[in-house]
Amino acid sequence: MASKIATFRLPENLIQEIRSRAEATGRDRTAVVIEALKQAFGMPASASRPATVEELQQQLNELEHKFLTLTQQLNQVSSKSPALSNISPVSPGLMQTIASGNSIPIPNSFVAEDAVSTQTLRVGEGSGRNGHQGGGGGGSRKEQELGFAEGKPDEAELQELAARIEQQARIFDLVLSASPDPICVVDRVGRFTYANLALAQLFGLPQGHILGKTWRQLELPTEFIDSEPIDGQREVVFATRRPLTKEISYRTNNGVRDYECILSPILGDSNTVEAVICTARDVTERNLVEESLRESESNYRHLFEYANDSIFIIDLSTSRILDANQNAARRLGYTRKELLKLKTKDIDGPVPLERQKTINQQLQATGSFIFEHALRRKDGTKIQVEISSRIIEYRDQLVSLSFVRDVTARKQAEERMRLLESAVENTQDGILITEAKHIDAPGPELLYVNQAFTRITGYDLTEVLGRTPRLLQGPKTDRSQLDKIRTALQEQKPVQVELLNYRKDGSEFWVELNIVPIASKEGKVTHWVALQREITERKQAEAALVASKQQISKILESITDGFFTVDEQWHFTYVNQKAEQILQKNRAELLGQNLWDVFPGTVGSTFEREFHRAINQDVAVTFEDFHPALGKWFEIHAYPSGDGLSVVCNDITKCKQAEVNS
Repeated sequence: MASKIATFRLPENLIQEIRSRAEATGRDRTAVVIEALKQAFGMPASASRPATVEELQQQLNELEHKFLTLTQQLNQVSSKSPALSNISPVSPGLMQTIASGNSIPIPNSFVAEDAVSTQTLRVGEGSGRNGHQGGGGGGSRKEQELGFAEGKPDEAELQELAARIEQQARIFDLVLSASPDPICVVDRVGRFTYANLALAQLFGLPQGHILGKTWRQLELPTEFIDSEPIDGQREVVFATRRPLTKEISYRTNNGVRDYECILSPILGDSNTVEAVICTARDVTERNLVEESLRESESNYRHLFEYANDSIFIIDLSTSRILDANQNAARRLGYTRKELLKLKTKDIDGPVPLERQKTINQQLQATGSFIFEHALRRKDGTKIQVEISSRIIEYRDQLVSLSFVRDVTARKQAEERMRLLESAVENTQDGILITEAKHIDAPGPELLYVNQAFTRITGYDLTEVLGRTPRLLQGPKTDRSQLDKIRTALQEQKPVQVELLNYRKDGSEFWVELNIVPIASKEGKVTHWVALQREITERKQAEAALVASKQQISKILESITDGFFTVDEQWHFTYVNQKAEQILQKNRAELLGQNLWDVFPGTVGSTFEREFHRAINQDVAVTFEDFHPALGKWFEIHAYPSGDGLSVVCNDITKCKQAEVNS
């Protein structure tokens, strides 16, 4: 459509309104006037088409030229007028790119259809075509391009023009930054020539810091850089001029995110690849959904194939087996291929006519039925099963989905359970089960106790259920043993302790308590089972034995003979006070030490021979011998025991000396 230049003289307020709308919409004043005139005359708005890469590149080049020209003029004027110093700067990223003298390749999708006007119409004095001065217009060509009617621009017009060109420069930056997806443009050597706001936020870097650098020159995570994010694909795009897709992962503050990177070539006028634009779309949620779907499908098939139950899908109209899992084939002794050639009558055991009629009626009435039945194996043997059938739609036809369970194992399990319950109820040890909760006060809650527990403690079943086993504790209950139980419960480990507990009537009784955790199939501890064995009599016997040993020790300490014991490995296990004096060593030096290591001079002597004879022949021995190392004569009585040798020794040196002197 041909266009002409027209000059209008308009009131100041109307000119101001046109100017305001142009600045607000990012268009020139000519486009605003044309649109208003079309609306006034009822003419349809001209259809716009998306700007091509070449057109946008050309427009951006023109904008660069105008911007640089305006900058020079502003620098000249600003030295004379400080008012221009208030003009706000454009985007740092865009300024850096323009200042570098490099063109910014822009893909079609970056710019809205009406973002850039392709023709201009000057509104004001003078006339011309395409924004240039005609034959009768005043002012230079450059002044016409910059929108000045004639003569040198005054300060207000220059400031207005600076704002308009600044607005046009911002449009490109705003459009490119509007995408929520990270977008960048890289040149042939991998340098960023553009990075939108989303990419800068993803990297946590300013946009200006990214421009002119490669991936490795940015302060990005090492594992991301080592993966060479898109370098290989970028080179392929430059070589083939075809888009490529690559999926990468990047660690963010919200965890690792997956991005699908689409690398597309940006072609120049000569149909060569000027740059590559990379759009990264966050596909983390999509990948999770896809993975979930794959797992779900795999799980459903896994459940079908590896279920413990046999599963049949049966055509209701023909009774033919449409599908069956491996368990069904194995349990009946067929291969799956053989089984899928059969009908239900080939595997059914004899069914009375009335019973078959009842089954069919129930299925038709409710759509499902559970019944016990007998199936015939390939070898002719029968197995008792429980069948749960349901009518469903399968591949556009009604079928019976039947879960067949061999009840033999269930019956055996029920019998084992019955025996276990009988054993638990009739054992002489108390058994209690608690929930695995409330380690702190009030403590785990009792869910079950057997008859032995009530007999030992004196509490009735109804008195303890819902309460804690801590009701059995009292003043003399060992705190260290309770701490041991607490630690085991926190670590979910078995524990064995001995406790002094209290019956309902307040009397004391000793128990050996074994506590074990019970876990669910998922491995989570859900309950605690405790076996409580009364050991009151044993503890009393142990106390009596301790008292007896103390009494014996008291006696042995008071005798005038030396007395010591050794175990089967000849280690000292007891030494009385008199033996310390005779052997000239204290107990700390002897206990746990080997007899022959402590007294090496006795090796090969009468002491060694007689001691070994007592042990080997299990006889008591008595002898006298001189010990050179101690310089003394000893009278020895050695008695073998089940765990070693007991020795009574007397120093008879004086007696021997008296015999020699007489």
